Amino acid sequence: MYELVSPVNPAAVLKYLAQVMMGIGAVMVVPLAVALVFGEVYTALAYGVTACAVTAAGYILNRLLPDYDLAWKEALIIAGLVFPLVALISSFPIAYATGMPLLDAFFEAVSGVTTTGLSLAPADAGPVFLFARSWLQWIGGIGIVLIVLLAMIPPGTSAARLYTANVGDEKIRPGVMATAALLGKVYLVLTLSAVVILLAVGMEPFDAVCHALCAVSTGGFSTRPDSVAAYSGFMVPAAITLACIAGATSFAIYPHLLKKPKMLLQDVQVKYFICIAAAGIVLMIATLHATAPAGGGVSVAVFQVFSALTTAGFSTTDAGLLPGASKAVLIVLMWIGGCVGSTAGGLKIMRIIILIQAIRIIFIRFFVPRETLTPLKVGGNVIEQDELNTTLAFFGLYLMVVVVSAFLFMMHGIGMENAVFEVSSALGTVGLSTGITGAAMPALLKVVLIIDMLLGRVEIIPLCILFFPRTWIKR
Repeated sequence: MYELVSPVNPAAVLKYLAQVMMGIGAVMVVPLAVALVFGEVYTALAYGVTACAVTAAGYILNRLLPDYDLAWKEALIIAGLVFPLVALISSFPIAYATGMPLLDAFFEAVSGVTTTGLSLAPADAGPVFLFARSWLQWIGGIGIVLIVLLAMIPPGTSAARLYTANVGDEKIRPGVMATAALLGKVYLVLTLSAVVILLAVGMEPFDAVCHALCAVSTGGFSTRPDSVAAYSGFMVPAAITLACIAGATSFAIYPHLLKKPKMLLQDVQVKYFICIAAAGIVLMIATLHATAPAGGGVSVAVFQVFSALTTAGFSTTDAGLLPGASKAVLIVLMWIGGCVGSTAGGLKIMRIIILIQAIRIIFIRFFVPRETLTPLKVGGNVIEQDELNTTLAFFGLYLMVVVVSAFLFMMHGIGMENAVFEVSSALGTVGLSTGITGAAMPALLKVVLIIDMLLGRVEIIPLCILFFPRTWIKR
């Protein structure tokens, strides 16, 4: 565990956030170019002005502030600030392009960068907006910090700590920069593969690109108001499901697959993922049996289970019309989420494994001598007590956020079943909705979902540390 023994250095945090701002300005060039292609000159101007302003501000701050070697605590704070910052900057061109109020545009940007997929946008927002929010999800999936690491920050202690705070401890290559570059290549290959597959199953090029960006990032925004339900047949849902599973699988596995294809099924997280998905499909089919048309329940069950478990949030049915038991199954799957080291949200399967193994050891200790050592192991690795404590604390905080958020929804007259579903979708960065989320929703509930989405993407502990007085002030 790392402790904030002394306050963070605000200048060091600002220095690296300035570099992030330059990165944000760079990635805005893509929607700017798309706006020009579609002839939306004023939308292109909005993106251009925002990109120039944020890049210039970042450049000036970066030049004015001296270089710092980041401490772990500063890297953690930057990890907590990056996604709200990206969303705030992105909300201005979104508001201009769609005419949405700034709060709604900020909601849309947060939903994009956190790869959630809940939306308040009008149905006629236009193709540039649809691409821009898909692009925002793709950038949010790989992480803007990873882009900044590759483009602007030299190798060293600061780069290593920023990588660990934003991506995790696991390194595929000996060096952080080599690992970041490899992750970027894997992400790009998966996305291009998804585009090709979607084109092959009959999607239009624009739809294929947008859906591929959102599927691999497990984001869930669609170019169609009815999401994947707008496409007939099973080929498109099957292709999107494969792309979502690819995004929800740990990226650390992919570089080894050419030499060791069996490694995919040997990975402990993948094994649990398959078992959880299979159990979810059986339960969904059982709960849909009485309401779904003959044969229709199976396809709906399979697609929605993988959509919830990968935290992608695409839909082939109206979640609001599902039976209560089906919603309960999806809620649990949204809580679980995908693999650590992937673009998926939720509690993550590795934490579920740690919890299961911890419970197993509690029972084992009843049947062995008191002095027997029974280490907690996952996949051959020993889980230290600090990691177990952090995992248990995260579980507790996660459930606390669900309860508090759902209670606020229930205070506005929303039933418990739908309230828990909606906040679980936001906190798990999923994007499935029972129809509650919309432009007419009270402002307080929009803010609740914004906070939940940020907590789900940044993860609760780093974001909470931002608001501890000791983070900033020496006591």
